[in-house]
Amino acid sequence: MTLRTTATIALLMLLICSITFSHAQQTRIYGTVLDQTTGMALDSALVNIRVTENGQNFFAFTNSSGQWEYTLQFSGVADREQVPTSFLLRQNYPNPFNPSTRIPFTIARAGEVTISVYNVLGQELDSRRAFVTPGNYFIDWNSRGGSGVLFYSIEMENERHTRKMLQLDGGKSSGLGQILRGASGAEAMSLAKTDAPTAVVTASKLGYEPDSSATDLGEDNQVDFQLELLHTKAFVVDLHNDVLEKVVDRGYQLGVRHSYNHSDIPRFFEGGVDAQMFVVWVNPNAYLSISYQKALQFFDAFDNQVALNSTKIAQARTTDDIFQINAQNKLAGVLVVEGGHVIENDLEKLKELYRRGMRYLTITWNNSTNWATSAEDSRSTTRGLSDFGKQVIRMLDSLGVIIDVSHVGIKTIEDILATTQYPIIASHSGVRALRNHYRNLYDNQIVAIANSGGVIGVVFYPYFLASSGTTTINTVIKHIDYIVNLVGIDHVAIGSDYDGIGSTPVGLEDVSKLPDLTLALLKHGYSNAEVKKILGENFLRVFQQVCQ
Repeated sequence: MTLRTTATIALLMLLICSITFSHAQQTRIYGTVLDQTTGMALDSALVNIRVTENGQNFFAFTNSSGQWEYTLQFSGVADREQVPTSFLLRQNYPNPFNPSTRIPFTIARAGEVTISVYNVLGQELDSRRAFVTPGNYFIDWNSRGGSGVLFYSIEMENERHTRKMLQLDGGKSSGLGQILRGASGAEAMSLAKTDAPTAVVTASKLGYEPDSSATDLGEDNQVDFQLELLHTKAFVVDLHNDVLEKVVDRGYQLGVRHSYNHSDIPRFFEGGVDAQMFVVWVNPNAYLSISYQKALQFFDAFDNQVALNSTKIAQARTTDDIFQINAQNKLAGVLVVEGGHVIENDLEKLKELYRRGMRYLTITWNNSTNWATSAEDSRSTTRGLSDFGKQVIRMLDSLGVIIDVSHVGIKTIEDILATTQYPIIASHSGVRALRNHYRNLYDNQIVAIANSGGVIGVVFYPYFLASSGTTTINTVIKHIDYIVNLVGIDHVAIGSDYDGIGSTPVGLEDVSKLPDLTLALLKHGYSNAEVKKILGENFLRVFQQVCQ
């Protein structure tokens, strides 16, 4: 090899390297991830950078200051997709076609390519030529010439491929369109310059709703995120809380944060509760003969608490009310009645309770009435609704009041399902297969409630969750899991029974601890969307259907 030849090769190598480096680009993309509410840095948040053009993903994690960064290197269009190894002409689609079709092809090396379309006589109908680099391309054909078989070919250097297609109708359209890169048609064939790719950057962390932002990767770019806690984003509804009994009998004030009991307005807000079902429960052992009048005291006491705390709570009767109240950063309070004995066998009293805002009625408490049998009653399996009991069910349907079957006997539940036209709920119950207690539901009852379109609110009372040992958040999740595995994610909810139970699971000591249940569900493997359903969306579906 001569000195001149060696020098020439070296010069060419230098030129190639300089061309390569002149086209190579490096982009630093960086930012912070913070908690939307507190502004605190989120450590170990995952940042996913997905290059739009080829779907390639890159990952980074935030440090203790919530900061992250990633440096990407690319060298123009060719780096944005896998470089093909074959020169291919693919079948057009659709085929047969009318009035247009798409012709895809793949280029393995840079050069000039020619696309042509011919009729059966070999006459060229149209042709396009362009300089291309390796990649996937397509070109559209719009009907031109007579109907019948057409041939299309691609030629590059000394290689040529041909296929046939069937044009159903003749036409005088434009013929071949523009040569475009990719399968989407979104990127025009303008490859003489190196254009920067784009990316969608997504930040996520367990317990938070992910957030995404589109960005150009052509230069250094800062992308910051403020993530919202999933529990904050979700609409949280607790189906059963007995704190009104303490308001009526002990003068308990909802507006003050207490260090005892399970509930008050400050702790409802800490727990992220958006709508609370406030229970009117009249103890039949103490007030059976005056149960209706006693119930009205609960309604009056609730009205008084709302008046005293009008910037924090309001009564809701409809789904629209719930959302409008919540939009004002207030707790939506819905009144419900536990125990059919309260109506004192009088449909007019039932109507008045509805007028005062009752939106679900638990058909019995532990005591049976002469028109419905409780689960605790020894006649639970044999005695159901009387004729008057069926009138009550039909009246509830006509008014728009949800039927609750927690505490209700087996035969009575069967009769209710045969009478009502709407979904029913069990507001605060557990799974009998996990804890054999009369207050819990057999599998066939869970299935029947789900088939009605209803939901089961899982109770927090340890005695209903397990026969022995310490109950925790995970014990509650076991009951949720069982229902989900039996009937699906759409039929389970939360029915704590706070302030109606003497003890609570470890980790769920009061209503302020509900965010910990959300995090535990996520750690257990439930998706963000599934957790939202459990926390409130499932019950809101029923409320919307029955109460409008």
